[in-house]
Amino acid sequence: MSSFNRDVTLGFFNLTKNVGKHGLQRIARQLRRNSLMSEGPVVPPNLNIELDHELQQEVNFFLKWGYLIVNDAATPEQIEDLRNALDESYERHEKNQFIGELLEEDDRFAFLLDNPPVMKRMEAILGTCVQLHSATARITEPGTPDQNWHRDGPWPVDPFGTPYGSLPAQINCGYYLDEVTDEAGPTVVQPGSHRVPFRPPPSPIQLPDEKRVLVSPGQAVMFDGWTWHRGAANTSTQRRRVCLMCYQNAWMKSREPFNGPRVTKLREEGTPKQKLLLGAIPKW
Repeated sequence: MSSFNRDVTLGFFNLTKNVGKHGLQRIARQLRRNSLMSEGPVVPPNLNIELDHELQQEVNFFLKWGYLIVNDAATPEQIEDLRNALDESYERHEKNQFIGELLEEDDRFAFLLDNPPVMKRMEAILGTCVQLHSATARITEPGTPDQNWHRDGPWPVDPFGTPYGSLPAQINCGYYLDEVTDEAGPTVVQPGSHRVPFRPPPSPIQLPDEKRVLVSPGQAVMFDGWTWHRGAANTSTQRRRVCLMCYQNAWMKSREPFNGPRVTKLREEGTPKQKLLLGAIPKW
């Protein structure tokens, strides 16, 4: 036995004698927690990813205007799966237009959690330490009236952040399952409003520079939760279906508990990224 191995063995023997079996178990549990929180596989080694020119342009657009349209966010086959899964959920929920905890509804929604075309852009903007805030869906039936302008959180905002750089950081991503025309109740955003220090008017008033976001199935719309937005009235004869995945920094509080059987299984058995997205680090 080498002197190094002998010293390690002797040190372990002395540790065992001093703290006992249960003490060693406590130390082992703490070491596992420390590993998870500092350098374990769940925590990315770097906060930012490398951006190519095209991705940098998209980041710049989002930072300026507070929204971004993602082309080819889902394949036709994925869209069809989402439609079928959402229609079934809609019936189970007695046609409630809002469905929460979407990942618990059906396994066909699971790919949305870390869908590469969207996740690449989320990490480019938010950094690599991203966690899911909520997963929901909305079905807008014909005749649904205008929503009021709103933001998605209660926190104040300043165009320059705090001296330390803090800003509310929550990004929604809507996967639209139907053709969104001007009559079908599109999402309306006020470009650049995500950094103004006051809230929008609590009404559906038409604003001078508002943008009605018209997209097709397969496209997704990312928008800052503090960008002024609303759902327009659906004056068409068709309903509008959208799955909404909302992300934030991993050190922020989530809206959903993520404790259902489907999500729990994915958090325990998924990839390191999926574990982080689903709150594998509950506190720190």
